[in-house]
Amino acid sequence: MPQLATNITCTGCGACENICPYEAIQIKPGTERFLLPVINQDKCVECKQCEKKCPIVNGKKEDFKNPETTEAYALWSSIDRTSSSSGGAFSAIARYIISQGGIIYGAAWRNGFECEHIAIENVDELNLLRGSKYLQSKINKSFKEIKSILKTGRKILFTGTPCQVGGLKSYLGKEYDNLICVDIVCHGVPSNELFKSYLNKLKIEYPKYRNATGFEFRNRNAWGYAPHFTSENSNNTLVGIKNAYMYAFDKSLIFRNSCYACQFNGLKRVGDITIADFWGIGQTGIPFKYDVSKGVSLVLVNNDRGTYVMSQLNDVFMEKREMCEALKRNGNIITSSPYSSKREDVINAFLSDGMTLSQICKDYSLITNTPKAIIERFLTRINLFFPLKYIYNKLHI
Repeated sequence: MPQLATNITCTGCGACENICPYEAIQIKPGTERFLLPVINQDKCVECKQCEKKCPIVNGKKEDFKNPETTEAYALWSSIDRTSSSSGGAFSAIARYIISQGGIIYGAAWRNGFECEHIAIENVDELNLLRGSKYLQSKINKSFKEIKSILKTGRKILFTGTPCQVGGLKSYLGKEYDNLICVDIVCHGVPSNELFKSYLNKLKIEYPKYRNATGFEFRNRNAWGYAPHFTSENSNNTLVGIKNAYMYAFDKSLIFRNSCYACQFNGLKRVGDITIADFWGIGQTGIPFKYDVSKGVSLVLVNNDRGTYVMSQLNDVFMEKREMCEALKRNGNIITSSPYSSKREDVINAFLSDGMTLSQICKDYSLITNTPKAIIERFLTRINLFFPLKYIYNKLHI
């Protein structure tokens, strides 16, 4: 049988599933409900194509990484800033690719709360891919589709976590001038199954959310975290026990094992462009005398292809910044999130039908009770946190 990455090292990127010519591999929820390859022994002919394309097993990760990047920029899109999680860098890049007749691949909600990669071809569909999604998306057969389209000469923008970009490049096996890859600065990925278990607990414990049809992790009207269900009757920000998922996320307690020893972070990036929130801009080095209340994107330009794309963007503000400033509050650019001995227990608690969110928060001390945190939660509950934050940012320009 083929020897793929172990349950500890596998990233769930999907390269093996996409390359198998006999459809003998499926990516399914496995250990701790994270996405893992399952080999159908009746279909497998041991051609070992999956081994050759697995970026963890084949030892070729460095082959598709760029030289160490030195270019960091602050950016926002004038068109997309108020409808995006931060400054709208992804949307600005996607608009350019679509204007060139290209296709965009990114993470979207499907069939309720399933996070999967999909393709879009027009600006009107951009909203499907906007907004941070703090869990792992399923690639399905996107890599196979992308290769087929690239051969026609059509431009493609693929955005995903660094390990997903690494998986795509390993699957393709060569560079394509008509492929632009954007990797996001990633803390780590929880499983979709854990996220859905959290939502089920939330709906059971708080009946007013039972008819909710959507979920947003971020505030699109002001810069910052503001997880909330969306529906006709309710879209209040989740705070306290209701926000247990993001408290566990912020404490790095619910990521897949490979995230704690990420093989794709560092200043040698796998994407042509890297994007993130520019947290802490202006707090280190050169002052930043602009309004940041609506969000600012951090953009790392990693090669000539990335440089060209950035030069083609319209209606954007872009300013070069120091790399030390970019790294100050975005440590996951170069380092993995810390592993906690509580991780396995917390994951099992979220997956357990017998555990409530209040029990999980209490047993694992998920809620921080510093004076600052208590005040922030109170202001969020009464819908004053973001208006006050906006005023604060305005006064500090």
